[in-house]
Amino acid sequence: MTAQYDFYKNPSPKDSKKRTRYHARVVPYGTTDTKDLAQQIHSRCTVTPADVKAVLSSLSDVIIEELKDGNRVHIDGLGFLQITLKCPSVQSPKEIRAESIHFKSVAFRPEAELKKRLRATDFERVPDKNHSNELSEARIDLLLSSYFSTHPHMTRSDFQSLCGYTRSTANRRLKELREAGKLKNIGAKRASLYVAGERLGEGSQDTTV
Repeated sequence: MTAQYDFYKNPSPKDSKKRTRYHARVVPYGTTDTKDLAQQIHSRCTVTPADVKAVLSSLSDVIIEELKDGNRVHIDGLGFLQITLKCPSVQSPKEIRAESIHFKSVAFRPEAELKKRLRATDFERVPDKNHSNELSEARIDLLLSSYFSTHPHMTRSDFQSLCGYTRSTANRRLKELREAGKLKNIGAKRASLYVAGERLGEGSQDTTV
């Protein structure tokens, strides 16, 4: 299997006079979910897809519990998971109480063996330039229409992978799509979940990018 890549502009200040530079980034084919993983694991052993999904669900719950207890979690063949924290900037540790310490994110450190195996990945340039250039409104409409033909809803991460955007660009475009009535957020404020809006597909005949 070959992974596809494309080139993206490096972020730079708006008024910067420096020459534009680019970096390579993998363009995902899509998102592999728990159901897909269960089917793939089932094809390699005698465990049923339902049993695999149950184990993966339990694994997720146990990992969360361990991280909440302050433990670092090691998964053989993958790496280490550990929560990171955020707190106000202070001059002395004595100024901070436990109530001011909050969860920030989860840090992942891959095992050396995982990185070694991934170094053998083959890469090829994507056949079109959709991800090197700004996607047109019509192109995004087509991508979304195709996505929703097989998926009931979409997360920010799904949209980011679908369009090859960075997180900040994905959030900006999602806001524009909501305001245009092409997407509707049915999730919570901090857990957005999008479904197709009434205006999705209007004027999407133009497929240029």
